[in-house]
Parts: sequence; C-alpha cells; structure tokens
Amino acid sequence: MKSLRYLFVPVLAVCSTLGVMAQTAADSVYVFRDDQADAGYFLPAPPEVGSMEYVDDLLQWQWGKTQRPTPRGTQASIESMWKPEAMRIVMAQALGLDTISDELTPALSRLLVKSYNTGNLSTWAAKRKYMRIRPFMQMGEDTWALFDDDFLRTNGSYPSGHTSFGWATALAFAEMWPELQDTILRRGFEFGENRIITGAHYQSDVNAGYLCAAASIAHAHALPYLAADIVAARAEYAAIKGLPVDYNPAAAATFPRGERILNQPVDTASYRYLGDLMRYWKAKTLRDTPRGEQAVSDVDKTLPYLSRIFGEALGVPLSAETTPAVCQLLALVKQHSAEAVVALKLTNFRKRPFVQLGEPTSVPSQETGARGTSSFASGHACLGWSIALVLTEMAPDRQNEVLRCGFDYGESRLITGYHWATDIEAARLLACAVVARLHSDPAFLTLMQQARTEYRNAALHFAR
Repeated sequence: MKSLRYLFVPVLAVCSTLGVMAQTAADSVYVFRDDQADAGYFLPAPPEVGSMEYVDDLLQWQWGKTQRPTPRGTQASIESMWKPEAMRIVMAQALGLDTISDELTPALSRLLVKSYNTGNLSTWAAKRKYMRIRPFMQMGEDTWALFDDDFLRTNGSYPSGHTSFGWATALAFAEMWPELQDTILRRGFEFGENRIITGAHYQSDVNAGYLCAAASIAHAHALPYLAADIVAARAEYAAIKGLPVDYNPAAAATFPRGERILNQPVDTASYRYLGDLMRYWKAKTLRDTPRGEQAVSDVDKTLPYLSRIFGEALGVPLSAETTPAVCQLLALVKQHSAEAVVALKLTNFRKRPFVQLGEPTSVPSQETGARGTSSFASGHACLGWSIALVLTEMAPDRQNEVLRCGFDYGESRLITGYHWATDIEAARLLACAVVARLHSDPAFLTLMQQARTEYRNAALHFAR
C-alpha cells in the first residue's frame, strides 16, 4: 500500500496548524485520518482462522482463484494499483469519458482525489489494531496481481484499503451524477471484489472496507468541501457532455436498483451457501444471551424504537416533540430505504433461513408473515445502516456510536434467524446507495440542515 498518511508532512513543516488544516482539507482530503470513524470500534473483529465465520472467507478465496485466468481476473490485476490513477480509469469508463485528469477535467479530478484519499485513510486505525495476515500469506503463496508487491506483507488485511478508496470514490461520483449511479456503484463494488480475486484480501476485509468508505463519506458531508466539489464536478461533466448549465441529472434518474449494483443472492446450489450456513449456526448460539435479547428487541422498525436506540447512541433523547426535524429525517430515510429493499426483493426471491432449514426463530410471532417474503436483502439491515450514515453526517462527533448501533441493528437479523449473513451484507451496500441518492433530494437536504441545528442545541442542553 502506498500509504498517504505522511502526505502533509512537508506542509506541516512550514505552515501553521490552522493554515494546514484549511489547505489540506480544501485541496487533498475531506476527513483527516485522526477524525475518521474507528472501524475497530463500530465493526467486529475479523474472523479467526478455523472459526465458523472463516468458512465464508475461505470459500471466497477459493472462488477468487478460479477467476484469475478469466477477463474478470485480468480486470482485478490491472486495477490493483495503489494510486488515484486506478480510479481515474474506472470512473472515466463509468462516465463515458476518455480520461479524468488535473489538466482536462480539474473539477472531476479534485473530487476523485479527495474522495480517494478520504476513503484510503478510513481503514488506518483498524488495520493497525488487528494486523490481520493476508490470504496469500496464510496460504503460503506469493502476490499475484500486477501492482501488488511484498509491502502487503507488512500491512494489515482488515479492512481492505483498495475497497475503501474505490467505494468512497464511487459514492461521491454516484452522488455527482445520479443518472449513472448504478453503473458507477457497480464499478465501485467490483473494485472491492477485485481484492478477493487477487488474493490480497478476504471477503470480510472487503465487506469492512465498503463500510469504512461509507462512514468516511458520511463524515465528509458534515464539512462544506464535499458538496461544493460535487457541484463543480457536475457542472464540468455537464459541459463536457454538451448539456445545459441548469441540467439536473437527478430529475430523470430512478432510485438505486440493487440488482444492477450487487451480485445475485447466494442459493443452496452455490459453493458459498456453506459460508452462510456456518454463520447462521454461530449466530444461533447467541439467542439465549443478552445479545440475543437485544436482537429480539431490534425486530421493531417503528420510529419511536429507532429514535430511542439511535438517541442513546447520540447521547440525546429523540422524539417527535423534542427533536421533530431529526425524527422527520429518520422517517424520510426509512421510507426510501424500504422502497429500495422492496424493489430488490421483487427481482430475487430467496428463502429465509428458518424456512430453508425448517427451524424456529427467536421471534415466532413474525414467522407466518415473513415466510413468503424474500430474505434478500434485509430491510432491517438497510434501514439501520442508512440511518447510521445519515446521523454520522448530522453528528460526526458521535459517529462511532451511531455506526455501531446501525451495524448491530442489522446483525440482529442473523441472530434471530430471519436473514442470512450475505443478505445483511448486501443490504448495507444498498443503504450506501440510498444515502448517496438522498443527497439529490431537496427535502432531505433541508431536513439535514434543520436536524443538525436541532441536534447541536439538544446536545448543548444535555451537556449542562
């Protein structure tokens, strides 16, 4: 990894701290490394070798090796570059451009580089906390991809940095041009999946990388630079395409279509089904614990319940009476999250774990209603992660707590037996797409401003 953590050292030597912060935030990165959410807190530890959770990682590593002699493997190898140039090529292809460069497309280039750097820095803390051994090292192999080298041996595998800077860039560009959001996000998704094919990362590393990226972009939205750069990049792209200055790329765009962004759900004929099965059995052991009790409570999707658990994470009680704008924001997120999940469920039907296995759940009262509905993707997981990202933007000072709350809310569905692990992971990626699209909605932007002010006032009140 060509780390960017020392990018600003020469500048620091000659500038005041305040001046450096203004310059680097405006020119190089949106969120500094030490200001990023701590993935070592809001995400679980990586699976241990030999554990039930590790089965999925092992199966996906084996799948990745089968892809290497194919065009997909060639793509993964070429895109293994640890520089913004890799994303310049990927995003140019997604946008139908010949190139994205500082000289020819300065606004697009600025958005790309700063999103890349922000995503790249988001994995730093967790990588050093866990220092997980990479797959190719665990299997006694060598690096395989064109741009991978032995530096990977000294850099932790969890979370995946490639995935994080690729997904962060894709999220920013999807927001910039919603008409192409599904294409852009699919390429960002594949950029992360590449790392499984190359043997540089496990699937769980990649999953974590996506979530780190989304958290970093959510935090970036709390600052003024990202929105301004998106506006400038949008205008530049419209001009390149010969479109009117006031052209709105969100007007004709549909809401994100999960089936265009994500892979098909795992089924019983898939080699990966065993990984889902192992994680189901492991999660089932938690049902008779306090965590299992929490999972049962998390079945509740009502606004009062969501306000309570996320209010606890924020350290500020939320209610329609005391924080109306925040609660309206949650209601809007809930509505659009549900729409995206329903649309995806209609394209892919998958039996829920308790149906497939003929097992009871820990919430028997809901089994009849859920029996005939698709397990892919998890509505709870999409909702929980969507809210977590939006509240991170509203209250970056509480990002770790709200991200952990949103992650756990989705994970509860695995424990209760209503969803497979891959259903939940897909739903969180869909949530990222939903939140990116919401930034084109004037109602959302207005509510966000009101909610941010409301939260700050409430936080000051309860701090007294």
